[in-house]
Parts: sequence; C-alpha cells; structure tokens
Amino acid sequence: MSGDPAPQTPPAPPATVSLPAPDLLPTSHVEPADSGTAPTRPSPPPTGALPTADQPPPVANLPAPGQCLGDFEILAVLGDGSFARVFLARQVSLGRQVALKVSANRGTEARTLAQLEHDHIVTVFSETVDGQRNLRLLCMQFVAGTTLDRVIDELAGQNPATWNGRAVLDAIDRLSRHSAVFDPAALRDREALAGCDFFEAVCWTGSRLAEALAHAHSQGVLHRDIKPANILVNRYGRPLLADFNIALDPQRVCGAEGALFGGTLAYMAPEHLDAFNPRSGVPAEAVDERSDIYSFGVVLFELLAGQRPFDPTVRDASAPQALAVMAAERRAHVPSPRASRPDVPESLDRVVRRCLDPEPARRYQSAAELAGALDGCRELRRVEKELPPPGPLTRPALAHPFWWLLAMAFLPHLLGSAVNVTYNSWRIVGDFAPEQRAAFPWIVLGYNAVAYPLAAALLAWQLVPLYRGWRRLGTAASARMSHEEMADLRARALRLPWLAFWLSCLGWLPGGVLFPLLLRLVAPPVRPEVFGHFLVSFTLSGLVALTYSWFAAEYVALRVMYPRLWVDGQGLRHGAREELRGLDARLRLFQLFAGLIPLAGAVLLMGVGPEQLTLAFRLLVTGLIGLGMAGFGVALLASGLLGRTLHALLGTERR
Repeated sequence: MSGDPAPQTPPAPPATVSLPAPDLLPTSHVEPADSGTAPTRPSPPPTGALPTADQPPPVANLPAPGQCLGDFEILAVLGDGSFARVFLARQVSLGRQVALKVSANRGTEARTLAQLEHDHIVTVFSETVDGQRNLRLLCMQFVAGTTLDRVIDELAGQNPATWNGRAVLDAIDRLSRHSAVFDPAALRDREALAGCDFFEAVCWTGSRLAEALAHAHSQGVLHRDIKPANILVNRYGRPLLADFNIALDPQRVCGAEGALFGGTLAYMAPEHLDAFNPRSGVPAEAVDERSDIYSFGVVLFELLAGQRPFDPTVRDASAPQALAVMAAERRAHVPSPRASRPDVPESLDRVVRRCLDPEPARRYQSAAELAGALDGCRELRRVEKELPPPGPLTRPALAHPFWWLLAMAFLPHLLGSAVNVTYNSWRIVGDFAPEQRAAFPWIVLGYNAVAYPLAAALLAWQLVPLYRGWRRLGTAASARMSHEEMADLRARALRLPWLAFWLSCLGWLPGGVLFPLLLRLVAPPVRPEVFGHFLVSFTLSGLVALTYSWFAAEYVALRVMYPRLWVDGQGLRHGAREELRGLDARLRLFQLFAGLIPLAGAVLLMGVGPEQLTLAFRLLVTGLIGLGMAGFGVALLASGLLGRTLHALLGTERR
C-alpha cells in the first residue's frame, strides 16, 4: 500500500457503492473510499438514500500507532475507511515494513489476492486473524509513494503545457513521505519515464496497469473498483493496482458469505450501474471484464483531461432514479478527451473512447488487447516526434490534405503543358498547312475532352473511399474503425503516387501517337518528321509531369496521411516495413529522373542543325536546363523529407 498517509478527515470522496451479490443478499450499503480525494474534484453521491439493511458495522477495537498487534508493530495510519484501516507497520519477525490492512473478520480478499502475482499488483504476503479482537490482518507490500488521484490533483495546479514524464515524477516526489528501497531495475523505469512526454507517460502507465488487470482477469478475478485512488505509484513511477477488497472471483462467489458487488459511481460502466440498481432487473453477471475496462477508460480520461468525463451528482432523485439517470447519460454519448484537451493524440483519444463505449461488445474485449493498444499509441507518439517538423508546405497539407494533393499533383501538369505548348508552337504548328492549322485546335479539344474526364473518373475511384475514411478519423466513429479498415486506407494512400504516375502516362504519352494520326485522318498529308516531333513533345512533357506529380503525391501520402492512418499504432514498425518496402530505392530513382529528364530534353534539342538556333529555340533550351536544375533541387529537398519520414516510420538510420 502507498506510503502517503491519508488525512484523518479527508475531503468528500467519489461515492463508493457496494451491493451484496443479488443471489445472496437483497440489500446494499454505501462505503466511502479507503483514501480521500482532493477537494478540487469532489463527487458527492446521488441524492436519495440507499437502503442500509445488513450493513456491516464499523470496525471496533482497532489499534493505534505505537501499539502491537500480533507480529506487527503499528507505526502510522496510511488509509482510513469505514470498514478497514491500513497501517504502516513493522513486521517484527522479519524486520521489514509492511502495509497492514485491519478489518472485521469477514470476506475473502486475501484468498483472491493470493492468486495475483504481478509486478504491477500490490503483493499480499499473509493473512492472520487476531482472535482476541476478532480482526482480520492482511499483510501486504508497502509501496513508498502516493496514489494516482493525488498525482492528478498535483498536476491540476500546473499549466498542462508543462506536463511530461519528469513533471509526473516530480509530483510523486513531492507527495511521497517515505524513502524507497533502492531498486536498479525500477530505476531504469524512472529514467525512461523522465524522458517521456506526458502522453507517452500516460500510455506507459496505462499499459502496465492494463497488463496487471489482464493478469487478474486470467485468474478469474474482476477488480470492479478501478479508480485513481486504488492505483498506487511508487517513488520510481511504477504503478500498482491495489484494493481488491470488492473484487470478484467467479469461481468462489457462490460460496463467499457476504460477497460484495459494487464499485465507485463515478467510474462505473452503465451495465454496472444497472446491475447495482435494484429496479433495473439486470443481473450481476452483466458485470464482467469489459466493465473493468470501462472503469479503466474513465481513469485514462481523467489522467489526460484532469477531470472526469461524467458528473456523478443527480439532484432531487431517489437512489434508483439517480442510478438510472447516470446509466442513461453514459449511454447517450462517448466522451472524448480531445474535447477537453485538443493536443491529446488522435490514436490515444480513440483508445479511451473505445474503452468508454456504452456497448460492451464494442469495447476492448480483454485488458491484454488494451495494453497492446496503449503500447502502440506510445510507439506511434515516438514516431510522430521523429518525423520532420512541419514546414510551410507540410502545415497546410496537414490541414487540407486532399486539396493540397490535387494542387501539388496538378502543378507539374501545368509545367508539362507549358513545355508542350512551347515546343509544339515553335517546332510543329508553324509548319502546318492551312487545313492542318484549322483542324489542330479541334484535335486538342477532343483529346482533352476524353483524357481529362477519364483521368478524373479514375482519380475519384481511388480518392473518394480514402476521403470518406479520412473524414471519419475526426469523428466519434473512428473509435470503432478496425485495423483492417485502417490498413485498407493506408493501402489506398500508398497507391496515390502510382495513381499520379499512371494517370500522367495515360494523359500524356498517347498524345505523341494520336495527334499526328488524327491530323493525317482529317487533314492529310502529314510529313514523317511531324510524327517524331509529336512523340518527343508529349513524351518529354509527360515525363516532367509524372515525375514531379509522383513526388507531390508521395509526399502527401507518406508524410501527411500514412502516420495518421493507424488505429492505435500496434504493429506500426512491422507494418511499415512490409507496406513501404522498396520505397527508399524508388525515391532515389525518381530523384534522378527529376534532374535528368529536362536536361535530356535540352540535350536532345541541341542536336538540331545550326539553322534552327533561333531566339525561341534558345529560350526553350535554356528553360529546360533551368527546369532541370530547379527540378533536381526540389526533388532533392522532397526526397530528403520523404527519406527522413520513411526512416522515422521504419525505426532505422538513414544512410
């Protein structure tokens, strides 16, 4: 248990409600939390008295600091509730400090906790009974540290912009009043946590606790009262799940006299509230592992946003009515941490909202799955920090990726058109016969009337499903998006550069053959050299357009879209290695093309005879050389940014 003594008169805690299992006893009682909650986040119980028949009496004959109780010397009070008190004690026979929970001689907590051996669950050493006082003594691991609710309150007094792993550790240090035993392994955890930003720290803490919860569930134990006050944090920043005093072991519940069914109202899942409500008719079996996951989601929300997602106070209502109102509120909408704190990463927001889904079938089905999702979010957060920082091109692309994609991909075609028109005007159209000159604009119009709608249809065929999926990312529906849906969106995004490539080929290259053939059909004769000029003109313009539009589409797909198209980052490194295989080599190839294609065109034109060296010709050659130099520079810059993005996603060093 935590080494942070609780005040003797704590502020009003969240309402903790414990109801005997319906199959055993029909009555209920209200039980305050073992440790107080800071006054900045009070949560009074709902208005309306709950029935109190068969409520256990408060524990009598409790020892005081300085007294001995069996093998234990009482040193200080760590926590004080209505039905138990936790002391810091010295176990005389072993000469060690322990947390000693003293309660009435009833319940099965020790037998439940004895099954749970995990680094992030408070360890139970032994259970004894003091026959003289009829008290049950639960000897547990003493955790020198504090509770997560106090860490949250400590951070609430600071600017959220300053929250990070170091700030969390500093809060723990300020709140802890006992020194910890030196632990080299735990020291590495502290050092790692100190290097985390706040969201990485939340993911790491949450994942460790989810692993502990998964271990409890694997042993058939439900916690049923997960909240920050029941999460201890030691001096090294290691979280430990504690207080299984109302945990349920389904294998033992039928034989457990007075088995309790309850929790804390502010953290209860809607089906948990229903099962607690005697008027709902919902059985206790409705509360399962997924109900613990809901409570865990409330804890994550509170840790991220500094406040709970729901107000547990209901005025002017009886207890059953209040429980029904709270359950209805939780079913009405799924709260989002980003609504309170917009800088929460989208992936982490999705994880929390999935935990808080009112329908159990849509939540994580196991705590192990939740632990993997949180680890994935932490990995994705690290990748995002390693990506090239947004510059003047990336920032607008991040805000409006599809408009930016169309604009950046269309600009190279305008450039190619300028080269094409200049070349055709200078080298081809000037030598046309009058009939050919009259037919040429109609051929241009007809060719474009076919090429542009066809290209637009193919573009829409690929872009519309991607656009619809992208729009869902910012909505509540994104929490229900599967890994398969996200993988499909990533595949569509990664096809965008090749779509730009093939559309460029389709739009430009056929023109080198079709234009002279159509001229020959409508206005013969056409000299053989005209075929060669059209072929050079359209091929050169098309290569310019496809090279630079490939870079533009690749930049938007890889730097802007791809990092966002993950549910929670699980399997990101492995998935990126599979999905981005060969991209590094393609970047180098297209970088080479970006410089060589315009220069090759200029060299090709330089091969004409000296009688062709007019001013217009020289301007065209100079423009192509300048385009080649500028294009190579732009391609070099884009390739560098894409290379850094690629290697951040792959987790490798760029050569």
